[in-house]
Amino acid sequence: MNQQRSSDQPFEEIRILGLEPADDEVEPGRSVFGGEPPTEDLPHWTEPPTAPVAAPPTDFTSEQPRWADDVPEHHESQQTVGAIDEPTAAAFFDDTSSGLGSGESFDPPLLPPDDPQPVEAGRSPVATHVEPEGGRRRSDRGGSDGGGRDMPSAIITGLGLGALALVAFKVGASATLALSTAVLVLAAVEFYGSVRRVGYQPATLLGIVAVGSLNLGAYWRFEAAVPLVLGLTVLFCLLWYLTGVDRDAPMVNISVTLFGVLYVGMLGSFVGLMLTDENGIGLLLAAVLATVGYDVGGLLVGRLAGRTQLAAVSPNKTMEGLVGGMVACFAVCVLLVGRITPFGQGPGDLMSVAVLGIVAAVAAPLGDLCESMIKRDLGIKDMGSVLPGHGGLLDRFDALLFVLPATYYTARMLDLFGA
Repeated sequence: MNQQRSSDQPFEEIRILGLEPADDEVEPGRSVFGGEPPTEDLPHWTEPPTAPVAAPPTDFTSEQPRWADDVPEHHESQQTVGAIDEPTAAAFFDDTSSGLGSGESFDPPLLPPDDPQPVEAGRSPVATHVEPEGGRRRSDRGGSDGGGRDMPSAIITGLGLGALALVAFKVGASATLALSTAVLVLAAVEFYGSVRRVGYQPATLLGIVAVGSLNLGAYWRFEAAVPLVLGLTVLFCLLWYLTGVDRDAPMVNISVTLFGVLYVGMLGSFVGLMLTDENGIGLLLAAVLATVGYDVGGLLVGRLAGRTQLAAVSPNKTMEGLVGGMVACFAVCVLLVGRITPFGQGPGDLMSVAVLGIVAAVAAPLGDLCESMIKRDLGIKDMGSVLPGHGGLLDRFDALLFVLPATYYTARMLDLFGA
């Protein structure tokens, strides 16, 4: 094993396993991929060209270089990158592929649009607010120079509503129940009509029936009827969309339907609950008087001294109007409600009416502002137009919807219900 190769015997070649020598050699002018016959030899790079040279472009008038300062201003090279006019930019960047033709229908949106709806002819825009002279802000309960209201019509309408309510109170609980149920049903019609205008598709008929049933059921079967009606409303709402009466966005539209039932129907059903008591007419009259006191006081003080904006949801309401309305509400409770049964005869129980005055003075502006928030979200000015000078029934009784349960539970707490 000690064999050694002779030093004078050279290696013929070194071969690496896996690498084979090329079958042929690359020739000049021949493709390395093979298959083509060799072409004629290319000239050496030092030899002058034999093919004709193309003439220079006609744009160049001289052989000298042209600097940027010599280029005309209108030349495209002198334009700023991205400097295009607005119409051109709109043509490039506006996405109009999703737009609808003039004759096409559209599916209701899941959420209402951010922009307010187009304003009908003869009505004030929702978001338009003109600052009165002197920097004062007027209450939107005001007249034509305040929140766009017609004050003479508003006063006449208010007196007519008051007279109608007093007649119903005088006749008795049945007439009061019928009047209140009709008002609540019409208010529900206004609410569902308003949400439909912005694209929602609630179960309108079902919601209206539920609102009326809540008030009647509360009067005939007391407090136990309220959860029963609400439970049935939820069940029938689900069936409404399950059976295909309406198919669009069931989760959103069921929520809108139930909100209308709770907002108008459940809060309004406290009228029926009050009327079940022998002193129910007095309780309802106390709630109405407290609400009227707040509305009138806020209107007068806001128009005369309103300067500081109260809330963004209602730009026309002022802090001065709020304070004036609350003070007027408390004063009405002490001076008038204290003379009404069950709050007492003659001067009445000062403690009871004081508590009611405080509670109503807090509940009334909350109801007012909540309805303003809903209208602002929907992009509308009024819920309806059935009441000249006031708008709709919900616009007139928004504060009362909150004062009703406040009065009912205050009377419960003070044990003012009859045996």
